[in-house]
Amino acid sequence: MKVLLFTHKSDIDGMGNAVLAKLAFDEVDYVLCETFNLQNEINKYYDDKKIYDYDMIFITDMWLEEPTLTKVANDNKLKNKFLIFDHHESAIEGNYNKYDFTTIRISDEKGLCSGTSLFYEWLVNNGFIDKINQKIADFSELTRKYDTWEWKTKYNDKIPQELNLLFNSVGCNGYIKLMYDKLSILDGKRFLFNDLEKMLINNKKEQVNEKLSNYANKVYYKEIFGLKAGIVFIDYEYRNDLTEFFRQNNFDMDFVMLIALDKGTISYRNIKDNINVRFIAEAMGGKGHDQAAASPISEEKKRALIRILTEN
Repeated sequence: MKVLLFTHKSDIDGMGNAVLAKLAFDEVDYVLCETFNLQNEINKYYDDKKIYDYDMIFITDMWLEEPTLTKVANDNKLKNKFLIFDHHESAIEGNYNKYDFTTIRISDEKGLCSGTSLFYEWLVNNGFIDKINQKIADFSELTRKYDTWEWKTKYNDKIPQELNLLFNSVGCNGYIKLMYDKLSILDGKRFLFNDLEKMLINNKKEQVNEKLSNYANKVYYKEIFGLKAGIVFIDYEYRNDLTEFFRQNNFDMDFVMLIALDKGTISYRNIKDNINVRFIAEAMGGKGHDQAAASPISEEKKRALIRILTEN
């Protein structure tokens, strides 16, 4: 079976879906997308007709918007090949789950959902992955715990965080290959880090701690929508670790704006629990969750920010 997967590029939830697809199907082409360019990436496959060459097309950890959503629904050659698995409230509020090929779910009996947990459930239920393979089940659950932040808020489980550190250490394609090779070994064991992975994780921890201390000394404060925002220019991969650093050390801010010029995005994270950053991101042309959201930086704004940073 020839499969095309569009999945979120930014985190282990998006990567987890690529790993699962490669484990489940013989031939997989995957496209790693930012939240804001999914429609354009799909249209590329539409324009050159390559999208019709695949037996199944999956979209994971993202949702399809109009007019592309209805375009798929009205395409008799495609609508039965398309499946979407997402867990963002914005997708439900936008009514992007109105077709049979869309599965958008915020939570279930396990807790909050992730793209990987939803895709894993479908693959198991349809016989593409063996449900008795505990190592793959562990991988899906660790990914879900990290992406929903339940590793901290509910379970106090450090392993999901270490999995994310491993991802940040080896990068997108390196992580997909590493996890595919690891999970392809049918030894009946649980998901455990080997010595090399532990070394990479520990090295990354040291690097992260040094980076966080430097970032914490370079916070700008500004009132935005009547809220006190902390503004930091960062490398994208440190956005969640820095947010947690601010929370643990009781920094005086309602939310933080993490400007990552390397990715062309601004990430928004609440520091106080009652702050909904999704609405702030949406006002900036973005989207996301109530506690974590993002918006794109246009090339014009990106150049302006670089000028500001280099003036001194």
